[in-house]
Amino acid sequence: MSLAKLREQGYIQFEPKIKMHEHEEVKSYLLFSFDNFIPNTTNPKFRDCKVYIDVLCHTDYWDLGKFRVRPLKICGYIDGILNNAKLSGIGTFQFTGCNELVLDETLSGYTLSFEAVHGTDDLLPSSHDWVKIDT
Repeated sequence: MSLAKLREQGYIQFEPKIKMHEHEEVKSYLLFSFDNFIPNTTNPKFRDCKVYIDVLCHTDYWDLGKFRVRPLKICGYIDGILNNAKLSGIGTFQFTGCNELVLDETLSGYTLSFEAVHGTDDLLPSSHDWVKIDT
């Protein structure tokens, strides 16, 4: 399933709210937050920031058997994909931690923390570095 489809169906959200409709299928939720923007030391046109990913699951569906729990399994997949990944326009993701997140007795999980650090690959060239193309 594509990211766009996951977002469309409400599995991935950028808004800090969860809509839980009556008789809806139980889901796991990913909420993305961007916070603590600071100037990048090598590229002043960009800002480094913290990225938080809340992984929330209904507590009745945590247990996957064999001492595995759903939210940590999801966190492991996300960490495997994003840790040290270079994302254009965002920077390199560096894992900084994972903390428990309890909303209530039915919905809880973990918050993954990453630093997004812009590198030189995102450096914008100055106007005199552009190459003119003759047409």
